[in-house]
Amino acid sequence: MELLLAITLILIGLALIVAEVYLIPGMNIAGILGVVLVLFGLGYAFTAAGLLAGLAVLFGTLVAGGVLFLVLWRSGAWRQFVLATSLKSESAERPGEYRARYLGKEGIAVTPLRPVGIVEIDGERIEAATEGQYIAAGSRVRVVAMDRRRYFVRLATRSEASSSPDSTES
Repeated sequence: MELLLAITLILIGLALIVAEVYLIPGMNIAGILGVVLVLFGLGYAFTAAGLLAGLAVLFGTLVAGGVLFLVLWRSGAWRQFVLATSLKSESAERPGEYRARYLGKEGIAVTPLRPVGIVEIDGERIEAATEGQYIAAGSRVRVVAMDRRRYFVRLATRSEASSSPDSTES
């Protein structure tokens, strides 16, 4: 009778673990209670039925747990516990190279830069800082440098715009 009680506790514990995986994901009370019942059932089998019966129940529990693990693995329920997507970017560019695409480009200050604010370049808004001076919203700015956290801008002057190779002076 003691052995039947131990086996029943173990089966209820395994059923709670399966319910935890399929019905209520996350380490909730059902999963914890299931593990506690399995451990209590194993301990009870060793103390109430003796060493040989306890080893037999332990072996049966390991086999049943292995079968449940295999069923969970093949059913796809195990994928809930594993991150399947990669955190790496699919592009070949490194993040620094991707960010460097703004260097030398001109844009418009969306907010006042005193010294930090928002700048729009090529339709994208980025956070930028000046080298200490105030730049009013709506001013043309040029990205002159960057570090790991932000871009640095200066006012775009007319001489920079006219020194481009497309303009000709007569």
